[in-house]
Amino acid sequence: MKNRIVQLINNEGLTSSKFADTIGVQRSSISHILSGRNKPSLDFIQKIMAAFPSININWLIAGEGEMYGSKGADTLFSEMETDHLTTENQVNQPPKLNREPTPDNSLKADPMLGMNSFAPGKQIEKVVVFYTDKTFMQYNPS
Repeated sequence: MKNRIVQLINNEGLTSSKFADTIGVQRSSISHILSGRNKPSLDFIQKIMAAFPSININWLIAGEGEMYGSKGADTLFSEMETDHLTTENQVNQPPKLNREPTPDNSLKADPMLGMNSFAPGKQIEKVVVFYTDKTFMQYNPS
C-alpha cells in the first residue's frame, strides 16, 4: 500500500508534507508510512478517501483495478446486497418495505438504535451510515 500512496502523491503533484496537510494528518505520520516504519490505519485510509473521493478504494488497499474512476463505497460494498442504494440520492432514504411491520414477539427493540426490526422474525445484524464526506460508520446492535 505504501507504493500506491507514493503513486497517489506523485500523481496529484503533491509533496509528502502537502499531502499530509491535505488529508489532515501530521507530517510525521506520512514520513513513518513512507519509510515503512508504520502501516496506514483505517482512520488514515478514511482521510485519504475523504480528501480524494475519486480514488478507487480497492486500488488503494489491494492494488486492484484503476487508481481513479470508482467511488470507494461503490466498490468496497459491491458484494453486499444494496439494491435500495442504487443512486446517491437514495442513500439517505430508508429502503422501501413490501409490508408494514406487525406486532410480533420476534421483533426486538434495540436501545442503541432506538428502533425495531422491520420484518417479523428478522433481527437487525448491522446498520451502515454513509456521510456526505464519503466516510461511513457501522453499528452492530449485538
